[in-house]
Amino acid sequence: MYEHPYLAYTVTEYEQERIQRAAERRRFLAEHADQIVPRAAGPFRRAGQRMLRAIIGARAAAPDAAAPADRRADVPADRQAAASADCDAALRCEPVAAR
Repeated sequence: MYEHPYLAYTVTEYEQERIQRAAERRRFLAEHADQIVPRAAGPFRRAGQRMLRAIIGARAAAPDAAAPADRRADVPADRQAAASADCDAALRCEPVAAR
């Protein structure tokens, strides 16, 4: 009642143009798929990949305390006990009082 129809018309027209541009862009990409080349990794992607490799490498190098006994046969008994004690200590957390 209080809105002028021009605003609704303009918004609708803009949305239709946006949808048409997106459809044209998708059509163009589908027709020229052989020309698409992956972008070179930028500084943030390279830093993220380095961090991911460091995390994966640290996990692979760390002894697995939750591994079955047959997989831990090559780990000395004192290291097995220390790893299980650390794991048990982590599980015995005190509850935090509600605020």
